Amino acid sequence: MKISGEKSLPAISFFYDGKPSKKFLRMWNKKVVERKTEEGSITTEIFFDPESGLKITIILRRFKDFPAALDWVMELENCGKHKTPIIEDIMALDFTFSVSRDERVILHYAKGSQCMMDDFLPLTTELFPSSKVMLAPEGGRSSNGILPFMNIQGSDCGIIIGIGWSGQWMAELNRDENQLNIKAGMEKTRFFLYPGEKIRTPRILSIEWEGYDFEKGNNLLRHLLFEHYIPRIKGNPVMPPAAYCLQWYFYLTDRANANLEMTALPKAASIGLDTYWIDACWYGGKKAWWEEVGSWTVNKEKFPHGLKPIADAAHKAGMKFVLWFEPERVRKNSIIHREHPEFLLTGNSPDNFLFNLGMHEALNYIKSVVSNHICEIGIDIYRQDFNMDPLSYWRAADTNDRQGITEIRYIEGLYKLWDELRQQHPDTAIDNCASGGRRIDLETISRAIPLWPSDFMDIGGLNTGIGIYTGSQCIKAGLARWVPLFGGGVWNFTPYGFRSAMIGGFTFGFNIEDRYLCCGDERKIKIWKDVLSKGKTLLDSDFPIKLAKKAIKEWKSIRKFFTGDFHLLLPLTISDHDWCAYQFHRNDLEEGIALFFRRHKSPFPEIEAGLKDIKTKGKYMVSLSPGFNEKSGQIMDGKNLVELRVRIADLPGSILLRYSRIK
Repeated sequence: MKISGEKSLPAISFFYDGKPSKKFLRMWNKKVVERKTEEGSITTEIFFDPESGLKITIILRRFKDFPAALDWVMELENCGKHKTPIIEDIMALDFTFSVSRDERVILHYAKGSQCMMDDFLPLTTELFPSSKVMLAPEGGRSSNGILPFMNIQGSDCGIIIGIGWSGQWMAELNRDENQLNIKAGMEKTRFFLYPGEKIRTPRILSIEWEGYDFEKGNNLLRHLLFEHYIPRIKGNPVMPPAAYCLQWYFYLTDRANANLEMTALPKAASIGLDTYWIDACWYGGKKAWWEEVGSWTVNKEKFPHGLKPIADAAHKAGMKFVLWFEPERVRKNSIIHREHPEFLLTGNSPDNFLFNLGMHEALNYIKSVVSNHICEIGIDIYRQDFNMDPLSYWRAADTNDRQGITEIRYIEGLYKLWDELRQQHPDTAIDNCASGGRRIDLETISRAIPLWPSDFMDIGGLNTGIGIYTGSQCIKAGLARWVPLFGGGVWNFTPYGFRSAMIGGFTFGFNIEDRYLCCGDERKIKIWKDVLSKGKTLLDSDFPIKLAKKAIKEWKSIRKFFTGDFHLLLPLTISDHDWCAYQFHRNDLEEGIALFFRRHKSPFPEIEAGLKDIKTKGKYMVSLSPGFNEKSGQIMDGKNLVELRVRIADLPGSILLRYSRIK
């Protein structure tokens, strides 16, 4: 597979007054400006039509340490005195590769998040001659159903494509006898621009890689995101925390107050957690949490002195403080609905409104609300949730000759909100939730980290019983193939239960023993309240403190590996009969870890799952630990690690393998 055509990336396309851009764009006035940066360089290509005044600007970023990577974003601006002709079908990427007729081309991608056990499950599609693949999320949130990253593998090379658009993107791959064309952009654009009006399009990232193992491309993506996209505070990457949250206790008992939080907080610090988290229970009045969104005032019945004393207590204990918001959804009769109905977009629900981030006055209002809370309370991690699909609201607001404009302005407003909050509060991080991982893309990754990538790990997942561990393994390992840092949920501190959710950071509220979880028999499935009622929180005197400390200590000891190369050692499935195995490797340290899970219905006590990135002629110190007490190391030949067989007697059971090259 080779790149073809008269020009290299970036390649864009659109229709202007009914004519395809490839027929006229190169005849427009062109200017190219390049400047060096600490990271590499930024090249600005400007195309200008003197007749209509339309200016196309492509801003291209290159990286010194990743020479095969390109990042670009396109802007369109009307510099004329009259509105432009119709601009439509804008593709931020429209590129063609030459492919021989007999060459195999395989598309690697992944499901997105939809509160399912198989969220982020790896997907593979072979692109045969005369084949076509269309990808798009559902409802206007960028990873709702499909993750906006893909790896296109040829016979001896490939290319990673990442899409940075937190709304309704699309990608189309078409293969014929001799070439493969890939397009990506917004799903629907058809509009004119007013004089002086300017818009941006989705960001595109491409990374070319060589070889026969497609995971090489995925690991280049992981490292590039970690080095150049993941947000940083004081020069350090924002790492997902180990946190405690009483939100599930609130769901079970309908009780939330300052006394409960101040009782649990010191216990959370004592077991080694670094963050205290308050979720959707602190605001509004007497209605359910989801009925109060849009009323962002502290509930004084629950928290008579506000939330600052709790944040202060967290800081005094050496912990960070997380607070939940959902500023984009507004319920009927909330404060914002009553006082600022002009800020709202309407859709097909009479009770749910979309706060219009594309309106300048609305954006300034909500930014002030959030910023004041950050200042007054002392919030270290601002958690932004988004529990609705915005697409129908955006499209209902557009006229026929302005299709896509409301979405563009909204997404631009979202980025401006986060960018300005980060500028005003440089020591505050942002958590990107969106119903659990439904808005993960190149742009959100550069501003926030997803601390809760799937709502399957919430109380709904408990209805699957012990299957919640199977789902957690799939979610964590599936997302880790593409994204280096994220969080997740823990429900159990046994080695098997805890390790199933250990990648990245974690949050918990309960410890629930396996005996209270069913084993997948549909007749035994219990509702989540029954399961929660058997669990223990940090408010309970019989919470398994010693076990939790051991689990957290193990997590801290291997945390450094989560930013290394990631490898699936077995096909990732959601079958309770299968094993799950994956590896993190640090090339700079020549050491790493591998986790092996024998699921609760697996009939196989042993499996072959050789490690990767191992020097076959090298010697390694290796330990295999079924429990949290690390076993003594033994010297093994690299050849034996590449041909490794692992045995787990327990059902279910797990093993943590640690290795380090000694010569």
